[in-house]
Amino acid sequence: MKIIRVIARLNVGGPARHVVLLDRGLRARGHETLLVHGSLDTGEASLEHLALTGGLRTLSVPELGRRINLLSDVRAYVQLVRTIYREAPDVVHTHTAKAGTLGRLAALFYNASRPRRRRCVVIHTFHGHVLSGYFGAAGSALARIAERTLATVSDRIIAISPRQRDELVGRFHVATSAQTAVVPLGLDIQPLLEQAVDAPNLRRDLGIGGSDVVVGFVGRFVPIKNIALLIQAFAAAARVAPNMWLVLAGDGPLRGELQALADSSGVAQRVRFLGWTEDLSALYATFDICALSSLNEGTPVAIIEAMAAARAVIATAVGGVPDIVDDGRTGILVPSGDWEALTAAIVRLAGHRGERLALGAAGRLEAARRFSFERLVDDIEQLYQEALTEKRR
Repeated sequence: MKIIRVIARLNVGGPARHVVLLDRGLRARGHETLLVHGSLDTGEASLEHLALTGGLRTLSVPELGRRINLLSDVRAYVQLVRTIYREAPDVVHTHTAKAGTLGRLAALFYNASRPRRRRCVVIHTFHGHVLSGYFGAAGSALARIAERTLATVSDRIIAISPRQRDELVGRFHVATSAQTAVVPLGLDIQPLLEQAVDAPNLRRDLGIGGSDVVVGFVGRFVPIKNIALLIQAFAAAARVAPNMWLVLAGDGPLRGELQALADSSGVAQRVRFLGWTEDLSALYATFDICALSSLNEGTPVAIIEAMAAARAVIATAVGGVPDIVDDGRTGILVPSGDWEALTAAIVRLAGHRGERLALGAAGRLEAARRFSFERLVDDIEQLYQEALTEKRR
């Protein structure tokens, strides 16, 4: 098959890792792929090097980036139309909201001029979604209308967890049950699965003692992640268990605000802002607990990686998180926005090393079983083949 994949940008995060791994796996099976991506936002860290080192064929369309601007978006759309006509693909697969809009409209234009047996399959993956939690009431309503319209020109909608599918189909009525498939993420987690519990870590560099308890977060510093709640909960927990540290790995527009919050909460000396790091093994080996306090999530990659590294997980029960974390067996789930529940969970695990190890061991087994790279490529390849047969029948 000939496949064009479209994503807004290859920034550090789950969607970029996902598309690079997927294209790499499909190319290894003889399929021809082209990865089209836009430019990064200011201050974002890049994963474009993963596509280059993976030998992927890529096309940069700078205007395809996340920011919305009528003139640049029209330019991006024209470039996508030209690319699709030049490549004549079997599959156009879009990822993330803006790329999903422009990519699917470009594929619609192409298919309108082709006989049935030469049309491409149009597929979109919701990694997270902008249907709630990102905008106000009016903005969320407009986003839902736009996605419902785009679903009518999509052959398949992919959700990355059962709960996300239920939201798309049942709660927001974006797509029909028949056209929506669940394809969980697949990641290159083998190095983390093989990592020893006492693997080399970053504690010495960060000035953290070997017996201290480290709560870690990995991700972008943006409002949807609600990191302020995590700092608030950590500050309360640190008053009960003072041998704790909070390590925030990542970056984003809220960094200054979060540093100020840590200072005003009296825990600035116990919080480390690490920035982005490529050494995931050392990063997760530094943590005792991996925490996530998001308002909304699709399938958070950091939680899967932490489970693969046999780290205990505490997370808010939002979006697709409960499809990953089995409360009480592979981690602890708390209600969204409840800092007291988050505090209690941190204090509980900080004081019980045996429970942390048990949760981490169960999480590692779950990650190995469900989120392998090979399984992802199998699932997507089969979905493409079935959708293409149906489209050109």
